[in-house]
Amino acid sequence: MPIKIFSHQADPDGLGCIILCKKSFDEVDYTLCKNVSDLDYKLNEFINNEEDLNYEKIFITDLCPSIDLLDKISNNEKLKNKIIIIDHHVSNLEKTKEKDYSFVNINLDKCAAKLFYDYLKEHWALIFPDKTLKEFVELTNLHDTWKWKEVNNLDAYHLETLLHKLGTIGYLNHFIEKLDFVSRHFKYTEEEEKWIREQLEEEQKYLDNLMNRIIYKKIDKINYGIVYGLYNYRNSLSDKLRDNKNCDILIFMAVDNETISFRSINNDVEVKSIAVEFNGGGHDKASSCPLNKENERKIIKKFLN
Repeated sequence: MPIKIFSHQADPDGLGCIILCKKSFDEVDYTLCKNVSDLDYKLNEFINNEEDLNYEKIFITDLCPSIDLLDKISNNEKLKNKIIIIDHHVSNLEKTKEKDYSFVNINLDKCAAKLFYDYLKEHWALIFPDKTLKEFVELTNLHDTWKWKEVNNLDAYHLETLLHKLGTIGYLNHFIEKLDFVSRHFKYTEEEEKWIREQLEEEQKYLDNLMNRIIYKKIDKINYGIVYGLYNYRNSLSDKLRDNKNCDILIFMAVDNETISFRSINNDVEVKSIAVEFNGGGHDKASSCPLNKENERKIIKKFLN
């Protein structure tokens, strides 16, 4: 029977989990999810339509359903034994710690792709002999945990650059083909280097435009920067703002992905609590919530009025 995977579509981490799944099993169907709300809707439809009967195993990676849906799974012995959730967000650890969800695996020390890689080796006895795939997972982990900055690993950083250049499906297809289990070190080709240069030039122009559109607001001694923009640029803009003394927290309203991203620009402030206030979650320094009419209205009232 085939394998099913639901994963976060927004970054190399969630997509890396799909790539690992494709590399591990002969037949894989995947569903991309924008955020937890999107996951809840698609997973609930999947369960209600009894599509789970068509699959041997169902993985949910880099996201965690709402408590109501987790309870629905937990109360169904068939689903509970078939679904495995692998995630690394602190907000999801907090919301699940009160109950014994045996099918939920949350670890804060690694990104979802690294956790999934380790899980596949341990529980499915899968052997990944080539260095290329392992190094790809390590780069994904460096990127998603932001440790790439500590070691200045631009190969890890440029995974997201390539995602922006190729798009979600293009990224998946490209790396599935690139990681072909030939034992060699991970290295960007001349064509990939060209794509990276082209994308960085394009991003710089767009980021300069975004910088001019940011609205700054100081509330209780914290400087907020609020802007509407394309979702792909949320991390690049927050990185660009780090030398800006006028901003402690970036609120990035991405209509194209229906997501509000919160980024800590000042290391002394956290943003997870803000995301939770708007029915979102994530990490202390990088969190998000759905961009819907209610949240948009509340954000405008709280931070722009």
